[in-house]
Amino acid sequence: ARAPVAHAARRLAVARPPCAAKSTAAAAASDRGDVRVGDEVSVECVDFATSGEGVCKLANGMVLLCDGATPGEVVRARVTKLRKKLAYGAKTATERAAPNAVTAPCPHYEQCGGCAWQHVNYDAQVRHKRSRVVDVLARIYKAGEDAEAKVGAGVGADATSRYRNKMEFAFASGTRGKTVVGLRPRGANDSVVDLSGGCLLQSEEADRVLAAIRETLERADGRLEAFDRTSGEGTLRSVTIRTAGGERGGEKAVMVDLATTASPNELKTGPLAGLIDVVSKVPGVVSVVHTSVPSEAELRRAGGGRSSKFVKGGTTTKAGSTKKVEAVFGENKLVETLNGIDFELSSASFFQTNTEQAARLVRQVREACAFSGDKSEIVLDLFCGVGTMGLSVASDCSRVMGWEVVPEAVKDAKRNAELNNITNAKFYRVDLARLNPSKGPKGLLTTPKGKELPMPDIVITDPARPGMDSALIAILRTIGARRIVYVSCNPATQARDLLLLTAPSEGADDVAYELKTVTPVDMFPHTTHVESVAVLERKA
Repeated sequence: ARAPVAHAARRLAVARPPCAAKSTAAAAASDRGDVRVGDEVSVECVDFATSGEGVCKLANGMVLLCDGATPGEVVRARVTKLRKKLAYGAKTATERAAPNAVTAPCPHYEQCGGCAWQHVNYDAQVRHKRSRVVDVLARIYKAGEDAEAKVGAGVGADATSRYRNKMEFAFASGTRGKTVVGLRPRGANDSVVDLSGGCLLQSEEADRVLAAIRETLERADGRLEAFDRTSGEGTLRSVTIRTAGGERGGEKAVMVDLATTASPNELKTGPLAGLIDVVSKVPGVVSVVHTSVPSEAELRRAGGGRSSKFVKGGTTTKAGSTKKVEAVFGENKLVETLNGIDFELSSASFFQTNTEQAARLVRQVREACAFSGDKSEIVLDLFCGVGTMGLSVASDCSRVMGWEVVPEAVKDAKRNAELNNITNAKFYRVDLARLNPSKGPKGLLTTPKGKELPMPDIVITDPARPGMDSALIAILRTIGARRIVYVSCNPATQARDLLLLTAPSEGADDVAYELKTVTPVDMFPHTTHVESVAVLERKA
C-alpha cells in the first residue's frame, strides 16, 4: 500500500531550528542524490495518498506527494519540501494527461482549499475511495486478500455540486483596505480566497447570501474589519450559511450565523447592523444568528521547519471567555427533513452536511440492522448526535436508547423525538470515552441517574474520527448484541476497532464478532473523505 508511506513519514518528521533543518535537509539531499527543494522533475502519478495528493516516484525511488497530480498522469513538478524518505511537490505542468482527468468546474479551484479532487472524474473518485477502504481493511484489520471481497461497491452521490447544506466562510483583510470573505487556501490558515464566483458546494440560496455579504463589504470600504486570528483584533471572524428543506418539495430556508467580536450596540447601529439588515432581506433567509467570539489571538507564529507561517494556538487567554449566541432576525431554528423524519436544528447543531447522501446513509444503516419485521428489537444508538440514526429506525424496533456526550445534541435529540411524536426513543448524556469495563454491561447500560437498561439486540455506533475507546469495545463484547452496525468517517480507526471486535473470545462473557461487509458511502464529492458502514454479527 502506497498511501501509508506519507503518514509514516509525517509521524517521523521532527521540527528543528531553522539552521538545523537546513543542515539536515542538505545532508539528506546528499543521501538522495541531486534532488533538492526547487528542482523541477518529471514524474508519473501512480496513486492517491489518503490526504489527496498524487503519489509519484522519483528516479531514485523516493516517493513524491504532488498536489494536483492524478493517477496515470505524467507531470512536471517542483519539489517544495524534502524529508528523509519522502518529498513533496506541486504540479507546474501536465506532460501526459491522466485518463480520468477533467476540467475543474470551479474558477477558484486552484487556490481554494475547499475541494481536493475537482480535477478527477467522479466515478474515479468513488473507485479511489473504495480502494482506500480496501487498503486499510487489508493492512490494519489484517484481512489481506479477503479485504476486496468484504468491501461492497461504493455508494456514490447523484449530485456532485450544490450538495452541502452548511458552509463556513472566513473573513480577511484584502487589497485596498477592504474586507473579503471566502475559504482558506490550501496550506494556509491566516488568509482567504475571495470567492467572487460563489461556491459550487453550497445551494444557490446560500450563494445569494454570500454574494450579498461580498457586495456589502465592498460598499463598506473597510469600515467592517476582518478579525485578525494572529492578534485578536478586528470584528468579522466567520459566517456560516445553513440551508434546509427541499425534501418535501417546498422552498429552501436559510440560516446565517455571523461570528464576530462586536458589542451589543454594534449589532443595532453602524456597519455591522447594516450587514445584518442586508442579509435578512435575501430571499429564503429566515434566521440570522450572531455568535460572539472573544477578542483573542487564535494563531501563533509557526516554528522552524513548518510549511505554514502560523499554527493554531493563541498567545492570549482571557478567563471566562464564552461564546454567546442570539438570534438577531427570526429564530435560531431550522427544520430539515430526512427520509420523512423532521430534525429541528439550531446554529450549533451537528447534522450531516450532505442531506441527500445522509438519507442514503440512513437507508444503508436500516438495511444493515436486518430488523425482523415484528418490531421486537432493542437498539442501542451510540454517539447519537441529534438522533439521526436512532429516530430513523425507531419505527422498526421496540425501543431506541441513545448515548451522546454533547449536552446540546442530547437536548436536540429529545426535541426531535417530540417533534415527530416518537415515544420509543430516549436519549442520555454519557461520555463514551470514560467508561469502566470492569462493570461489564452495567458500565454502559445504566442511565446517568442509575437506572439499569435492557440488553440491546442491535448496536448502531457512529463515532468521531478517533474511533471508539478500547473500554467501550470491551463492554460491547460483554453485552454481546447479535449485530453491530459501525458507521465511520475514518476507515483507518474503524479498521483498528474492527480488529478488536473480531478478536477471539476469551471466555463465556466475552463475545467475538464476525465482520460481514463494509460499504463505502461518498458523503463529500471532490474531497478525500469517505464514510463506511461495517456490519458485524455475533459469532455462535
